[in-house]
Amino acid sequence: MASLARIVRFDIGLQLKSFIYPATVVSTAMICGFILILPVETLSPEWGAFFVFVDPATIGLAFVGAIVLMEKAQRTIYALGISPMRPQLYVASKTISLTLLTFAAGLVVAWVAVDRFDVGKMLIALTLSSTVAVLMGFACVARAPTMNKFMITLLWVTVVAYIPVLAHFDVLPDALTPVVAVIPSYAVLVTVLISIDADAVSTTAKVYGYAYLALWCVIGWWWTLREYKRYIITDGK
Repeated sequence: MASLARIVRFDIGLQLKSFIYPATVVSTAMICGFILILPVETLSPEWGAFFVFVDPATIGLAFVGAIVLMEKAQRTIYALGISPMRPQLYVASKTISLTLLTFAAGLVVAWVAVDRFDVGKMLIALTLSSTVAVLMGFACVARAPTMNKFMITLLWVTVVAYIPVLAHFDVLPDALTPVVAVIPSYAVLVTVLISIDADAVSTTAKVYGYAYLALWCVIGWWWTLREYKRYIITDGK
């Protein structure tokens, strides 16, 4: 635990130097500013959940890719292949440090977007969603040799991740909801909505939301460690 705490502190310092924190402030401020200029007095729980969903997705998917690519460019990441640091510590540290950042950004957006929400449930939703997003970001960047290649992969992942938004707002027929629910971002929207208006979510949907995201955390953890060992520290060689 002491080693993990030291690595997390190092990663937070690295993110500060890499302007990840200022970028998060700008991203969060833009979302909050857009919410404030909307011609409505109060957003519905569904819209509130959507805006909270946007920020963690951005932080987790995009920022971890930028960090890993920067470490690749500096050649520091390859030293990890011969260092005593276990891959699990490296991945866990990135996940924890970016999740802490997600807490701050997500809570700010929630306070601006909705009148009230359950802080505990919101933190659980943000923890699960950020963990999945960061791990998926790792998987996206692992085989990307350049920022351009990573951005192309990220574009496709983002398009798929936003498909559940259509079901969230009942744009798609109900018959398609089970299909869309396979995409983990739908579970993110469900868990965030639970923290805002638990009565709007059925018991079955609540179990699905938390359990499915937990499952994707396990899948993402296994997948990320696999990609890390095969492509990140070896640069695919």
